Amino acid sequence: MSFNRFLSSHLLLIFACLVWGGSYVVGRVGLSGGSAAWLTLWRWGPGALAFVIFLFLTWDTNGPHIRSNLTRLTLISTLGIVIYPATLFLAVAQTTALNAALYLSVTPVMIVLLSRLIWKERMGGVGALSVCIGLLGALVLVFRGSMGAMLAFQFASSDIWAIVSALAWAGYCVSLPLKPTELSEFSFLAALIVIGCAILLAFTIVWGGAVPLPDTQVIAASMAYLGSTTAEC
Repeated sequence: MSFNRFLSSHLLLIFACLVWGGSYVVGRVGLSGGSAAWLTLWRWGPGALAFVIFLFLTWDTNGPHIRSNLTRLTLISTLGIVIYPATLFLAVAQTTALNAALYLSVTPVMIVLLSRLIWKERMGGVGALSVCIGLLGALVLVFRGSMGAMLAFQFASSDIWAIVSALAWAGYCVSLPLKPTELSEFSFLAALIVIGCAILLAFTIVWGGAVPLPDTQVIAASMAYLGSTTAEC
C-alpha cells in the first residue's frame, strides 16, 4: 500500500468518526421533531435515491448477485443501516452523551470477542495491547481524565439503547466478511443502503410515530446534516 493511499484511508476513517460524532448532537436535536425511525430513514433516504438509480442502471451486472445473496445482505443492512443508527438516536435522546459515548467506545472489544467467537480469529499480543490502549484512550477522553467522573458513572435504564447500538455496530463489523465477493465495494454499499431504507420505510409506516418536519431552522439544519452525510457510512 502506497503512503498516499494509506494516508487517505486513515483520513476517511477520521472523517467518518467526526460525522458520526456530529450525529450524536444533531440526532438529539432532530428527535425533538419526530421519531427515531423516521429520523434514521431521513439519514439514509437522500443517498438511497441515488443508489436506487445506480442499481437500476447496473442491474444486469449486480442484480443476480444481490438476489442470490439477499439474506446475508439483509442481515448486514439490518444491523448497520437500521438498528445501529436508530438505537443511537434513541440513546442520545434518553441518556447523556457521556453514557452513549462510553458504551460505543467499547465496541472494538466487542468486535474482537465476536470475531473470536464467530470466525475463530486469533488475536496476538500486539492486537490485544492495541485494543486495551484504544479502550483506555477512549475512557480518558470520555471522562476527561477524571477518576472521580469515572467512579461517579451510573448505569441507567435508558442506557439500554446505547448498549443495543454498540452491539449492533459490533455485529455489523463482524458480519462484513459475509460480503459477496462478486459485488464491488460501491455496489455492496448501494445494496445495503437501499435494502435498509426499504426495511425502515416499512417499519416507519407501521410503527414510526411522528414524522420529523423541518419546521424550525434548527431541526431543518439537523435534517440537512444527516441527509448530506449518507455516503460516509
